[in-house]
Amino acid sequence: MKLRSITKRMFVLGLLTVLGTTGATSVATAEPQQPPADVNATGLPRGGWEPVGPNSIGGLLAVSPAGLAMMQPGPPALWLSSDRGASWSARRGLPEDTSIQGFFADPVNPDRMLAVGNKPGYQVGEWRGLMLRTMDRGQTWETLREWYPDGAFGMATDPTGRVVVVQNLDTLSVSIDGGVNWNDVPRTWPREGIAAPVGALKLTMVGDDAYFTTVYPEYSLWVVRGVSTKEPRAELVYRTDGEVNQVASDGKRFVVTVGPELHGSTDGGKTWTVLRREPDGQPLREPRFVGGRLYVSTYNDIDVSTDFGRTWTRKPVPAAGEGVSDMIELPAAPGKPATMLISALYRGVYEDGGKSGYRQIGVPGESIRDLVTSGNLLRESVVAAGVQEIYNTPLPRGKVAAADRAWQSHPTDRLHEDARLSVSPSRPDVVWQVTRNGFALDVLRSGDGGRTWQFAAKAKEGLPRTIFAHPADPDRLLVSAFAPSGYVLYRSDNAGKSWEKLTTDIGFIAFAGDPWNANRVWGGDSGGLNRSDDGGKTWTHVSDEPVSSISVSRWGGGRVLVGGAGIQLSEDNGRTFRRVLDGGDPREISRILPHPFDFRVWFATSATGGGVLRSTDFGRTWSPMPGALPDPRVLSLAISADGRYLFAGTAQSGAYRLTLY
Repeated sequence: MKLRSITKRMFVLGLLTVLGTTGATSVATAEPQQPPADVNATGLPRGGWEPVGPNSIGGLLAVSPAGLAMMQPGPPALWLSSDRGASWSARRGLPEDTSIQGFFADPVNPDRMLAVGNKPGYQVGEWRGLMLRTMDRGQTWETLREWYPDGAFGMATDPTGRVVVVQNLDTLSVSIDGGVNWNDVPRTWPREGIAAPVGALKLTMVGDDAYFTTVYPEYSLWVVRGVSTKEPRAELVYRTDGEVNQVASDGKRFVVTVGPELHGSTDGGKTWTVLRREPDGQPLREPRFVGGRLYVSTYNDIDVSTDFGRTWTRKPVPAAGEGVSDMIELPAAPGKPATMLISALYRGVYEDGGKSGYRQIGVPGESIRDLVTSGNLLRESVVAAGVQEIYNTPLPRGKVAAADRAWQSHPTDRLHEDARLSVSPSRPDVVWQVTRNGFALDVLRSGDGGRTWQFAAKAKEGLPRTIFAHPADPDRLLVSAFAPSGYVLYRSDNAGKSWEKLTTDIGFIAFAGDPWNANRVWGGDSGGLNRSDDGGKTWTHVSDEPVSSISVSRWGGGRVLVGGAGIQLSEDNGRTFRRVLDGGDPREISRILPHPFDFRVWFATSATGGGVLRSTDFGRTWSPMPGALPDPRVLSLAISADGRYLFAGTAQSGAYRLTLY
């Protein structure tokens, strides 16, 4: 699209606005103008939904004859790639409330995979474990066994996956037929109270023996010898002054982590030596033998040895502070050398390029809880709020390459938990964020498309619910929170320089403002819809229908759209509403968004699996948007300043882009 036509269009729209919408009440019942002839968002989009990132999730890695596999631990999802991580597809169907503790992909049969999952039981100290199997590469999963209240805290297999060992609270469970039938080895090793071996790398198979580390009161290395025989037996292997934590073996040599030290044995655990002592005294973790090399790491560094600990090379982890969650060597392929892959659970999967550094290939498994566009037509950004992080990227135009799906994140500054975002249309270059700070909240401001953030309010009382920058006055901010004393509402009229705390009994999760009246604000929660005519100081209850999203037209017509269990429409500035879309879940409609130029067109998202909906008649009727999303659970929505690109943030598959015209 040429810049000249965009400028002309914006001028025409601005003139229409000035001439036809001079106040909130003067055109309250007028039919909106038709859009300019060259703006039409009612037709079929160009192509389908395209993944745009952020490829920011890691997990448990495996290689099968069909390619690369990664198990996202929780909520669990299997991700598959046949092109060495350039693109991914998801397989769901795993129990959503279960955290995956172990993952195995058959090296011969690409359709067969095993996973061990675990979740807390009904009582303290009780756990529910599951052994899951797929025989169709993750399309369906079956439960082979459950453990209650002993749980399932780790899995080890022989190279074929026929012998499977699962670590429980009071047993070691063994299967010699791939998980169908089981024999339990009763605990003879010490354990006290509710102590559970939570964490990875506490169990490994060496031949027909299963080595594992124990927990409180004795942190030691034990072995169950002859696990596939009729009389397996347990014995203590190694106890030292420190706490033995994790174990790894390459079949001949053993290593265990003991606080800031790595201890090794070459004679089956009879004698041990200190192979590595961390210079700064940080705990060592994630010991692994990969590609003939020995690895151990801290949360900031990886130590590598090619001679079993005699000499070491140190390099930083891919994401500072995140450590390592898995490592694997991707075998060589025609034209492709063998590649070391390193996974950081909340940052993604990285390819180790040696001297050239890391290249993030990641997995698009992030839940995009909020999504905004920021900036102007010449320099526009997309900013996303994930589960614990904020991401940003230049607005993707044209073809999206694999490198474009690795967005900037902020791993070293702080956790961005439960974050919400807001941009005022009258100041589109500023993004506001409210985020959790322990049992308090912080308000942050970015004036560069999410690349950097500054505090606008620090450690205010309460857990954040939402933030709102008013469209008619970008200096007016509202922040809703839940505090020990109840719901609170913070208001600033000077762009966060000072704040007023307003007491309220409404737990607002959605706001919208009149684009021409800075004092008119709509707000809602599960208790219904409310309106304020004094900028949020006092509220009038309008409706008892649950509210999860609100949008107000800036083109006249008196349109207010309210999402919850379906959509309600008002065409008289909120005096009356009628239902235009039915729904069942009170938070089903997660976002309602108007097209910036084609005022006939509105978009809405369904968090419960309905994808993206569109109305082409000013919000009166709705239908699914052409083009199916790989993940139809859509939590957030944004649109580019020129109205060409629509972005959808999904529950667990990242963000997608649709070209509207």
